[in-house]
Amino acid sequence: MSFANFHTHTTFSDGAISPDELVTHVIQERGLGYFALTDHDTLSGIEPVYRSLKKREHIVHPNEKRFVPGIELSLMEEKTEITVHLAGLFPRVNQDNYREALKRIDAQLGEFCRYRSMKRGERDLDGRIKRAFDLNLDGLADRFQSAEEVIEILRNRAETKNKALFKEAEKEQDVIQHPIPFTYQTIIDHFVDWAPDSSREKIGLYIFRPERQKTKRLAKIYQSEGMKAEEAMRLAETNQGNMSINLKDTPWRDKGIFEGLELLKRAKAISILVHPAVDHGRLSYEHFDRNVLYPLIDQGLDGIEVSYPYDPNYREEAIAHYDKIAREHGLLISGGTDFHGDGRVGLSDVKLDQHEALRIINHKG
Repeated sequence: MSFANFHTHTTFSDGAISPDELVTHVIQERGLGYFALTDHDTLSGIEPVYRSLKKREHIVHPNEKRFVPGIELSLMEEKTEITVHLAGLFPRVNQDNYREALKRIDAQLGEFCRYRSMKRGERDLDGRIKRAFDLNLDGLADRFQSAEEVIEILRNRAETKNKALFKEAEKEQDVIQHPIPFTYQTIIDHFVDWAPDSSREKIGLYIFRPERQKTKRLAKIYQSEGMKAEEAMRLAETNQGNMSINLKDTPWRDKGIFEGLELLKRAKAISILVHPAVDHGRLSYEHFDRNVLYPLIDQGLDGIEVSYPYDPNYREEAIAHYDKIAREHGLLISGGTDFHGDGRVGLSDVKLDQHEALRIINHKG
């Protein structure tokens, strides 16, 4: 039986793989019948995905791998400053109409996307490097005079890579021309160049949200480097996720959740609140639901991402909690793995049932 994954990313936001590589993964994933691209704050990867699918029609029929274009907006609940992500899905857009449809969608979302793409680096790259420099992670401050020196090198490398990505993806003639943001992926790609004692895996564990399983993994890495078990665990508990902070000292703020929802409505998107329990280690269900979920439902939210690969310590509990709320309020039930192509999760680590996927695809909106 087919299943769906309505939450994936590519190099046009913070993914580690190109749109073409994403399509390759999708084709190779047995049983995956429906997938969406939901890059952060950009529509730029959609046209390359359609091109990639078109050139593979001899391998797989479009009905076997149904593509739903989408976007994931980065927002904030302003009173509590809780970071919130809303996905917009466009199941009415298809291989035949996507150029005209994207013109209409970009007229509503383009200004927001371009601004976010240009500003994201201040938080996602600059802020994290300053944090790593202050903590002297893996000896970074021993090798450079300032964090700004590292940031300049990273931004130059990212800009070179991004220009190559645009050319490789044939973006020059596309409707969507949003700039590719500078993200933490640049840090992961290049940190070891000047911190020989580090590794891609370690810097990823510093950046990704705190989770018990990731902390244990970092402790094991420290032990393999010669550290005693207790000392390794103490250091891992300090360092794992210490670059995932929400940097509030940046000179800009995310849009509010109701502004984001209104943008999606104007773009005629199906609105989905994604990974509502992702910060469950810090925020209770009651706190998040009261301040974010129920106000969004009152304003016309279409659905909730119920299935998500949360930390195993609370995954099943969170899925059951939001499944119950979605059904009680008659909301669409979505799901996806937040697939970045970097090894953290696979395309089938959680599976959205085909029936729920079809409810989304056939939703009038």
